[in-house]
Amino acid sequence: MKKIDLPVSKAAYDVVATLQDAGFESYIVGGAIRDILLGRTPKDFDIATAATPEKVRAVFGRRSCRIIGKRFRLAHVFGNGQLFEVSTFRRAPAETGQEEPKKSPHGIENDHLIVDDNDFGTSKEDAFRRDFTVNALFYDPIKGGIIDHTGMGLDDIKGKKVRAIGDPGLRFAEDPVRMLRALKLVAQFDFELDNETENALFSNLPLLLCAAPSRLSLELEKILLSSYGDRHFEVFHDYGLLKYFLPQLNAAWGTPERKRALALLFERNCRVEEGFYRNSISLATALLTLPFIEKRLAGASGNIYAADQSNAAVIDEELDKLFAPLNLMIRLKSAAQKILLLLPKLIYSAGNGREFLRQHAYCHSREAAIIAGIVAGNDPEVLADRWLTGMETKPVSERKKPPRKRRPARSKA
Repeated sequence: MKKIDLPVSKAAYDVVATLQDAGFESYIVGGAIRDILLGRTPKDFDIATAATPEKVRAVFGRRSCRIIGKRFRLAHVFGNGQLFEVSTFRRAPAETGQEEPKKSPHGIENDHLIVDDNDFGTSKEDAFRRDFTVNALFYDPIKGGIIDHTGMGLDDIKGKKVRAIGDPGLRFAEDPVRMLRALKLVAQFDFELDNETENALFSNLPLLLCAAPSRLSLELEKILLSSYGDRHFEVFHDYGLLKYFLPQLNAAWGTPERKRALALLFERNCRVEEGFYRNSISLATALLTLPFIEKRLAGASGNIYAADQSNAAVIDEELDKLFAPLNLMIRLKSAAQKILLLLPKLIYSAGNGREFLRQHAYCHSREAAIIAGIVAGNDPEVLADRWLTGMETKPVSERKKPPRKRRPARSKA
């Protein structure tokens, strides 16, 4: 154990302390440790423990803990107004002895796909069944130390290297979503894949079609909620993964619609980071789809379509088309549709938008209009003053954040 004190939340500290006091080996694990070591603020703290989900619930009580999941059972613990995922240490799943390889709906065979990941083990076994070395660090906030079972996690964080644990091809076959997560590290932290991991990723990309659509939909929601959604899609395209994840966006890569979609998403991400607007997945969804709707209804991306209630059918079709084969949550799709329906009414309004102020989508539509105007080259302050705010926002100021660096396109060769 390497002695080091990391700034973790008191609530996370308390959960680990409670489990240790009950006699169970427990740590803060994974992405939170990586983020702190990279100088970033973790969005959450995951905890791993020797206690089974039932024992975790016994420690915290039924009112503060519930057990979720089937493929991967874990406990959700509520403490100090926060939610913590508490997983039991796992080991590599036992061979099932099945005779027939698993097939995706697309006919792709994968006889290594994990469908049940509930074989409990030790903390060391848990570290070696994780995906990448940078995600396999365990931190004990009570003793103030990091355990790096693979021996490479800390060095790979310093070197910004994504290295699969064990055989990369097998790890990607076991869970194809790991390929997507590897490229998320490249996109978000400017990491690079080590040679073995990169070669295995190129060889196994079609296996992404074996992943459950519900899991891929969850990953999409995380990407749209992040401040690097535009960068994620660029990296996915560079590595050839996008055609298996969002094939419609991949097919439109060389078009003005794709260019505008990522420009809108980039602007949205900057404004969220700078505190000008709250994070909203429905707004991100609407902005990514907007250029394709403009093309259908106004002839070209960048032309805001006329306000017409009959636009609803086209908006619905374009949302389904862009995000297929994934399924957007019904509430998310409905919220994005309302934003896109109200947007032209707001833009073409002769007044300050007062007549739309009470509509549920007003604030998001106003922000979408501001973002579209900024991408078109208009003054942010003028745009912000054009409509009533409808909510408390920080005043628009000059950009301090430099443009994000773009990585050159990569080819399989």
